[in-house]
Amino acid sequence: MKHCLTLLLLLLALPFARAQAPVADSSYAAKMRAPGVQMVTIDGKYKVWTQRVGQGKIKLLVLHGGPGNTHEYFENFPEHLANEGVELYYYDQLNSYHSDKTPDKDVWQIARFVEEVEQVRQALGLESFYLLGHSWGGMLALEYASKYPQHLKGLITSNIGYKATVFNKHRYSQYADIIRRNAAKEGKTIAGLDTMGLVALSPYITPAVTKEFRSLHMMRLPQEPPTFTRSQAHITRTYAGYFMPYMLAWDFSQRLASIKPPTLVIGSKHDFVPVADIEFMQRRIPNSQRYICPEGSHYAMWDDPKHYFPALIKFLRKTERKG
Repeated sequence: MKHCLTLLLLLLALPFARAQAPVADSSYAAKMRAPGVQMVTIDGKYKVWTQRVGQGKIKLLVLHGGPGNTHEYFENFPEHLANEGVELYYYDQLNSYHSDKTPDKDVWQIARFVEEVEQVRQALGLESFYLLGHSWGGMLALEYASKYPQHLKGLITSNIGYKATVFNKHRYSQYADIIRRNAAKEGKTIAGLDTMGLVALSPYITPAVTKEFRSLHMMRLPQEPPTFTRSQAHITRTYAGYFMPYMLAWDFSQRLASIKPPTLVIGSKHDFVPVADIEFMQRRIPNSQRYICPEGSHYAMWDDPKHYFPALIKFLRKTERKG
């Protein structure tokens, strides 16, 4: 129990986390009135925010990370996909900034989130569409594709691995590397960093270490674009603790071979999700290809767009030709 609590607190302290729900600002009101917005009823009682942007033959629904992030960090997609005939669908999951909030613990089930996506799909009338999930959204996209492959023309997982314990272990080794380097600069040595475990490591993860981790493995641009900064200010982690046992136990490795739609697995050289995870996934998903953004980190669509979007476009074009 102590270990789980410490891990939860550390995860909530990671870059971009917010312990309390952010207050609605002027952008919130603008979003609620924006063209293409549709509030979708899910589970018979909650409303989640969606928006259609653009028109085109290719229908693309994007799933944000978190849980508790927002669709806003996908707002640079239209400028890169405008000439590809992509009709983009944003969506804020339940308990995210533009959607309803509930203290009900029972909503924090991966299976329930899968059904939420399916209810959104039905309400938006999406058939033969592409599903792109980033980070936690990538986990959700894999789960959705496993249960509802008949609706998907293609699947894109972005910056997510196949097993939580594997990529979290890599993340904490990156923290250990930062702590070791900083200690060496001060002429110090911290024994056993690689083997001390999370509980022992967590006191060394100071705000300065967290900031350095962010700049190396989450967002490598020296100055964040305002759109991205706004998206991070809207992260909601109020009830995230309910979900941590499911997130930490998540393991899709034995089901990778069951994924049927054409799949693109996107990773990044500097991400906390190791390249080896992306390679492992691609080898086991039958009709798949992979791409590693050479200059990107966790949010590669922002810090390596010159590689991220051409890879995505190439996949969409190839799948459309075959379809």
